[in-house]
Amino acid sequence: MKKLFFLGCLLSGFALRSSEVIQVDVQPVLTGRAVTTLTGGRLVPWTQGIDGAGRADGYLTLSASVANGDKNARALPDDGCFPATAAHPFVRLNFSNADGRLSQTRGVEGQGVFTLPVPVKPYQRLMVFLTSSEGPSHLSFKLGYADGSVASQEILLPDYYNAPPAGDPHVFTLAANLAKWNAAGKMAERDHHYIHGVNLHPDPRKNLVSVTLSKTAPAYLVFWGATAVTAD
Repeated sequence: MKKLFFLGCLLSGFALRSSEVIQVDVQPVLTGRAVTTLTGGRLVPWTQGIDGAGRADGYLTLSASVANGDKNARALPDDGCFPATAAHPFVRLNFSNADGRLSQTRGVEGQGVFTLPVPVKPYQRLMVFLTSSEGPSHLSFKLGYADGSVASQEILLPDYYNAPPAGDPHVFTLAANLAKWNAAGKMAERDHHYIHGVNLHPDPRKNLVSVTLSKTAPAYLVFWGATAVTAD
C-alpha cells in the first residue's frame, strides 16, 4: 500500500509540471518609441518609427488613434497585449498607454548586431517580434547555450507590407492589417501593415543563455520584443 501511495504521489508530481510563458525583459536593448500612446490624457508621439530609417511612419494605440481624431483606425491594443493563438502564446510587447516615455523598440538602420540576455532555462519555444521596411531583412540568429555550444538560424523577414509565406515554419503574424501614421500624426495608410514573429526553435534539452541577432545592410529593422515557453 505504501508503495502504491508513493507511486501515486510521484505521478501526481509529474502531472503538475507544466511549461511557463515568459515575456523576456528586453528593456536594456531598446532605443526608441515606434508607437504613439495616450498617456495621462495626452498623446506621446513615436520617436523612432517603422519606416524611412525610423523617420517616416509609426503605429498608434487604439485610444491614441481615437484621441487623434481617426475614425475606425486599425491600431494596436492599448496594453500591448496579444491573446494566444494557434501560432503563438500570450504575448506582451513593450508599449502601452501607461508607459510614459519609456523605450518600446529598437531600430536597426543598415548593418547591425545586438544580443538579448534571456533567463537561463531550457525552452521549447522562443519567439522574437520584428518589422522590416524598405524591403525584407536578411537576419542571422545565434543561440548561445550554457554548455558553450551555439546554434545558428538564417531568416528572411518579409517587408512589413507583406504576410509571411503560407506554411512558413519560422515566420508568422502577430498583428495584421495595421494603419500607420507619419511624423505629423496624420494617417499615411489605413491598413495592410504587419508585426511579424519569428520562431527560433531552441534546443529544449539545453539551458539557453543568449540570443544574438545580426542584420545585413539592406532594409530597416524594428525589434519589438521576445516571448519564450519553457520546456516541460
